[in-house]
Amino acid sequence: MSWTCSGLRYAPRNDMRLVAIIAAVGCVGCETDVLVANGTNVLAPTIPADVFETLSDPTAAHAELCDHDATDTTFPDNADRITNRFCQDAKGGQVPAPRGLREFLSLMDLDFVDPAGGNGVAGNPAFAILGHSSALTARKVSSITPTAFVFTPLDPVTHAPPIDYTFVAFDPGETFLEVAAFSPSDAAVNFYLVLFDKACSSTTAGCGPDDLLTPKQTTGWSNVRIYESTTALNNTIADCRQCHIGAGKDVPDTGDPLILRMQEIEAPHTHWFSSATTGGQALLADFHAAHGSAEDYGPIPAAMIDKSDPALMAAFITTAGFGDQPNMFHSAAIEQEVAHSAPGQPSVNIPMGGSSTWTNIYDTATSGRSIAAPYHDVKVTDPAKLADMTAAYQNVLAGGALTVDIRDVFYDDGLADMGFAPQPTWDGRALLVQQCEQCHHSDLDPTITRDHFLVDKLDQMSREEKDVAIARLLTSTQTRLTMPPPLFRTVTGAQRQLMIEVLRE
Repeated sequence: MSWTCSGLRYAPRNDMRLVAIIAAVGCVGCETDVLVANGTNVLAPTIPADVFETLSDPTAAHAELCDHDATDTTFPDNADRITNRFCQDAKGGQVPAPRGLREFLSLMDLDFVDPAGGNGVAGNPAFAILGHSSALTARKVSSITPTAFVFTPLDPVTHAPPIDYTFVAFDPGETFLEVAAFSPSDAAVNFYLVLFDKACSSTTAGCGPDDLLTPKQTTGWSNVRIYESTTALNNTIADCRQCHIGAGKDVPDTGDPLILRMQEIEAPHTHWFSSATTGGQALLADFHAAHGSAEDYGPIPAAMIDKSDPALMAAFITTAGFGDQPNMFHSAAIEQEVAHSAPGQPSVNIPMGGSSTWTNIYDTATSGRSIAAPYHDVKVTDPAKLADMTAAYQNVLAGGALTVDIRDVFYDDGLADMGFAPQPTWDGRALLVQQCEQCHHSDLDPTITRDHFLVDKLDQMSREEKDVAIARLLTSTQTRLTMPPPLFRTVTGAQRQLMIEVLRE
């Protein structure tokens, strides 16, 4: 994928050391001047084409996934479902090659056996649909392109989590899935990125909106490969651990266990689709305006979409032992305060609402002590943008092709409160904390190269490492080396310069 930005061209001062550093960190072919946002314009939140180039090839990735103690003759019987299903060759079986989402879900025992049935009952998996996210695809998730979570239901008799429960997160527009799978042998949750190719992946033009933002995304898969968070994945922007370590420490072999995340675990689960809540109904209305009522959405059959139930997911996560969520979003209080400040909410989201309860968790996030706080309002969309993208998708339902990225619907004036952009009054140090510390702090894995740049230990950082950080701030925004990644954070040229000046101290 590629994008353009009609912004300012920021030219660094004549500093040959920076040019040398940029070359040294591997930015082959990058410009030493950088396209940055002009004023409040938003850089396209694209995942760079080279983001996964440091990961192992499919053969080596499979070897990493299936690596085990040679004396364990039971492997992979007691592993999590991902390892169990995809490592059957360890005991003479075949490695599956799912050709689409439905086949993959079937492998995970998460297929919808009754597409007109209930949520999490009679053989169906449980599911919940999210209209605003703080995860890897946060800048892609809204009511028109929500995240769909499909997961193993609690046992209907014991109401306990099954011994090998599994969660699959689906987002349109990308050639990967995110998976969390509990391992009986390790008594821990493992996190995976499942990558796949489509026919368009190998073409000069690559995959476009019609390939990846319509139901075409869910079929025609090939070259499926799986990366666990303890491999090189944790040294990319796709790292699972920087969110799922929670309030613990990510130390290999001895650190705290990873957790399942659901910041809005308290009812009414503000940004989740639900026919039982006012906010959930507003999100469903926006979704159906674009997608109609007859089209399946990713893994969710069309007839079941309105049965999305975040309470099922909250109950599962709580029962599994993860009910105490760091920097929890207190939905009931926040929604009440927002409605009081802006009576048109949640259906009408301009003007924005306000909430003192929300401000507390926002301040915690921007101080570097937690992942981003979800937005205070139910909707993250700009009504005019949403109307344009709704019309574009209605053309698909009428038999046309999708030619635009319908995910570009965010309300620009709310980007700072969504955690994607900084507040305009912040100084350089505050910007570094908000823009960088979520992935660059001392509680994360100290064995990876990202650990060389720790915002919470900025005053202890060497001159050399600060210069590398400066080089990354000056790197072309179209590569995986860009800091901060536009996928997560947006800065203006002036704000970028403020961060650089702090690093030059």
